[in-house]
Amino acid sequence: MSRRAIVVGLGISGAACARVLSAEGWRVLVVDRGDGEAQRRTAATLPPEVEVALGGYDDDVATGADMVCPSPGVPWDAPVLENARRHGVAVRSEIDLVFERCPAPIAGVTGTNGKTTTTALLGAVLGAAGARVHVGGNIGETMLDRLGDVRPDDWVVLELSSFQLESAADPRCRLATVLNLTPDHLDRHGTMERYGLAKRRLVEAADPDGAVALNGADPLTRAMAPASAAPVRLFSPDPGDLAGGDGATVVGGEVTSVEGGVAVAVMPVAEIPLLGAHNVSNVLAAVALGRAARIPAAALAEAVRGFHAVAHRLEPVLESDGVLWINDSKATNVDAAVTGLRSLGDRPVVWIGGGGSKGVGPEALAAEVAARARHAVVNGATGAELDAALAAAGCAARTRVATLAEAVAAARRVARPGDAVLLSPGYTSFDQFSGFEERGREFVRLVREICSTAGRC
Repeated sequence: MSRRAIVVGLGISGAACARVLSAEGWRVLVVDRGDGEAQRRTAATLPPEVEVALGGYDDDVATGADMVCPSPGVPWDAPVLENARRHGVAVRSEIDLVFERCPAPIAGVTGTNGKTTTTALLGAVLGAAGARVHVGGNIGETMLDRLGDVRPDDWVVLELSSFQLESAADPRCRLATVLNLTPDHLDRHGTMERYGLAKRRLVEAADPDGAVALNGADPLTRAMAPASAAPVRLFSPDPGDLAGGDGATVVGGEVTSVEGGVAVAVMPVAEIPLLGAHNVSNVLAAVALGRAARIPAAALAEAVRGFHAVAHRLEPVLESDGVLWINDSKATNVDAAVTGLRSLGDRPVVWIGGGGSKGVGPEALAAEVAARARHAVVNGATGAELDAALAAAGCAARTRVATLAEAVAAARRVARPGDAVLLSPGYTSFDQFSGFEERGREFVRLVREICSTAGRC
C-alpha cells in the first residue's frame, strides 16, 4: 500500500508538495481552511489523483498518515502539527523536501532584510563562472517542483525565511549567509530570541566544507559565528569589522575581498547599480561567498555591474515631470522601510506606508518618516495607529486614506518636481492583497495609469 501524506495549506508551497509527492507515489490529501477562488484555482492545477478538502479541517486530520507537510504560513506549533507529532507522524515542510532531494550544492540566504536582492545577486555571482544556477525558496517559484531540472554540478540559491528555517530538519548549505537581524515576525515567533534562533539554524547546519558569511557590523548576526562548523567570513563596509579575518569590505572606495589577509580590489563602490548604502552590504555578502566559491574578482565585478534591482525592492517605476515613483513593496517591516527612506539621501520624499501588522509598534518607523519625509500618506489596516504615531512624532504633513489606490492618488496631488514618491510600507500586504508582489504590481499599475491619464505626475 502506498504511503499517505497530508498537505496543510493550498498555496504555492502546498501545491508543490502535493505535485511532487503524488509523482513519487504518495496518496495525497490537501486541506485548507479557505474555500475561495484562489484555493479553487490552485486545486484545479493539481493531478487528478490528489484529493482536496477546502473550507476547514479537524486538528486530527493527519492521524494515521505517514507524513504531514505544512505550508510556511502554518505555525510550527499549530494544533494539527502537534497532534501529528503525538501520533508519530513525520512533520516535514516543503523546504525540508528540497534539502532532502536537491542533487546540487545549495547556497542559503537569510536575514531580516536584503534577502531577495542578495539571493538574486548571489545567483548572478555564482553564474559568473559559467555554472548553471537555479534561484528559489522564498523568492519567485518554488524550488521543489523544479528539482528535476537540477544537475549535480549546478548551484541552487535559496532565499530562506525564518518560517522555513524553523521547519527544516537539516538546512545544510555549502554557502550560507545571515545578512542582519532586526525585529520582525514577532507575531509568529513571540520574542527576538526565538526569531534569532530560527535564523541561526542556517549557520548551525552549514556544510563544514563550505563557508558562512556574517554581517560584521551587526552584533546579533556576528555573534552566530561560534555556531558554525564551516569557515566564517565577515562582511562590512568598515574594514575594522572584519577583525583581521577574511571576508569583504570597502577600502578607498573599492569593494574589496580579503583572502588570507591579502586585500584584492573587486570594483568601485560607485559602479554598484543599486540604490542605497544597504545595497553595498548586500554586494559585500555576495562577494564574500563568491570568493569562497573561487569566483575570480573580475567575474564578480562583471556580475554586479550587470545586476538590476529586483522587482518590488527599491524598483524605479517611472519618472515624470521631475517626480520619481519607486516601488519598495517588499519592505514589509520597520527596518526595511527605514532602509528605503534612507536610501534616497537628501531627495524630498512623499512616503506611502501602512498595511497589516506583524506585532511591532509604529513608533520607530514614525520617527524616521517624520525626520525624512516631506509628506506621509498612510493607508490600510494599520493606518490609524500609524497616523497617530506620526502625529506624536511631529509629522504634520500627512494624509490618511483607506486603500493603496487612494494613497497613490493622494501622493500625486502633493508631489512636486524633485520629489520621490516611495511606496515602502513597513507592514505586510495581507490586509488588501495576497502578498507584497500583488501590492507592488498594483502600485506599478496605478502609477502608470494615473500618469498616463493625467499626462503628467
